[in-house]
Amino acid sequence: MLVSGFVISALIGAVVLIVIVGLEYGFFSQTPPPLNATLTEIVEHVVIPLLVFVGLSMAGSILVINAATRRLKTVADLANEASTRGEAFQAPLEALPREIHPFAEAVNRLTDRLDRHARQQEAFAADAAHELKTPLSVLALELDRLPRDTAAALKTQVHALSALIDQLLLLARSNNPGGQNPVDLAALSKRVVADLAPRAIHDGKSLSYEDAGSVRICGLEEALASALRTLVDNALRETPACGEVVVRAGPGAQVAVLDGGAGLDASALERFKARGVRADQGASGSAGLGLAIADRIAEAHDGELETCRPEETGLRIRFNRSLPPQD
Repeated sequence: MLVSGFVISALIGAVVLIVIVGLEYGFFSQTPPPLNATLTEIVEHVVIPLLVFVGLSMAGSILVINAATRRLKTVADLANEASTRGEAFQAPLEALPREIHPFAEAVNRLTDRLDRHARQQEAFAADAAHELKTPLSVLALELDRLPRDTAAALKTQVHALSALIDQLLLLARSNNPGGQNPVDLAALSKRVVADLAPRAIHDGKSLSYEDAGSVRICGLEEALASALRTLVDNALRETPACGEVVVRAGPGAQVAVLDGGAGLDASALERFKARGVRADQGASGSAGLGLAIADRIAEAHDGELETCRPEETGLRIRFNRSLPPQD
């Protein structure tokens, strides 16, 4: 755009100067000077001054624009760093050219409004989850008064609902960057496998762990463990008797849960991650919104819940950033 502007300005300037010089030296009169003299005058009084003017103007403009671009890049780097940490960002106006201040102020107002809205939503989810814990606890105590056979199914549903509320609380905490710390994906996977191994044995299935070269990420360990536990629960439910479920940490910033079931393709997984869609097909409804919440937890950690098909059957959480290796 800058070069095009200078070219257009140079052409218009050249035409204007040629007309002025022509009128001054009588180029357009009935007795014009010789052609050689005319060309010499045009070169000396039009072309050379115009080239000097345009060249100096373009050089100065490029220097000014490069200086402004460097300032914009500095602010962009600060914004990228804030994005990596999951923090809201306000562009420092003093670091930007004055001409960009109105745009930066508008973006800052929009970012501030979105940040306040997100925090309000997180606070509401956390408050709602806390409020629901008390009546669930009371309900669980009241169920103890019922006959064991009658209360068993109800207790299962109450327990599932309580676990769901715990996940919502962890999701709300995941969106707060201040509570995130380095998390070793290998240690996290081993912990979840150890916690769920008794259930796998009870169900007559095998649950094992593989390390494929995992790394550390920044996040809330309890929330990540809850998301991974949801995937393992789902895998144990889908795997037939005597089947095997493998939790694989790595390679890189990802954790996969491989099962012996039919697996989910990408389109089916997207439907199950959507709001209001249940991932379970049975009558018990134990999966509920588990996959959707696991996906939200992954998203809060700059990750995504994906299918392992067509190479393998299972699901994985892949993270877009990792921490440098420890010394």
